[in-house]
Amino acid sequence: MAISNSPEVMHMKLLRIKDNSQQKKDAFSQVAKLTGKIADKTLEQLEREGVFVFPETIKDAKDITQDQMILQSVNDTYRSGNVMGFLGYGDERLAIASRFCREGEDYLFQYLLDKVLDFPNIVDLDADANQDNRLFNFLLFLFPHYLKAAMRKGLFKKYIRHRYNDGNVKGTIDVARHIKKNIPFVGNVAYSQREFSYDNSLMELVRHTIEYIKRKPYGKNFLSK
Repeated sequence: MAISNSPEVMHMKLLRIKDNSQQKKDAFSQVAKLTGKIADKTLEQLEREGVFVFPETIKDAKDITQDQMILQSVNDTYRSGNVMGFLGYGDERLAIASRFCREGEDYLFQYLLDKVLDFPNIVDLDADANQDNRLFNFLLFLFPHYLKAAMRKGLFKKYIRHRYNDGNVKGTIDVARHIKKNIPFVGNVAYSQREFSYDNSLMELVRHTIEYIKRKPYGKNFLSK
């Protein structure tokens, strides 16, 4: 499975093809930039360029080799290989599905979870036909991977301004809030202080995302890895 970083876009150009199939190069015109990034390049080359997310190194994959290609030029056509997944570059997307899927069937996402993420089989996995929902579900499974990589650098800290109302004044006195809360004066002073803290909006978002995944039927088992 391959995916590359891409900026937020308003309109997405999407091309769907099958693995181990051959199509005219003209069919790839709507994803020309993406095609130029991956065509006639081996998986080893693409890995060096940072395209692959899973597996972390090609040598750890059991069913693909470093010299395989996602798209290979054959005269005026492109031939797809054994790699299935979603790729993105800018506003272009390429979805490579299994050649064994009939029209209206889409078991690609379930296949990726099983083969790529070593994920247990799920009978009622919601493979929504809506592309936006499908990609959102896909991101749920990428989140632990990126979180694990980020944690190698340690927990994220940033400066946060906290407001206090006690007798241990250490920051800037908030006159208006002090008058409102401490009249008549009983020993407390209203003040604020900038602190380098783990308790910030990003860490809260990470925590809530983890809790959201845990509520899924597969959440706890998946996060335990």
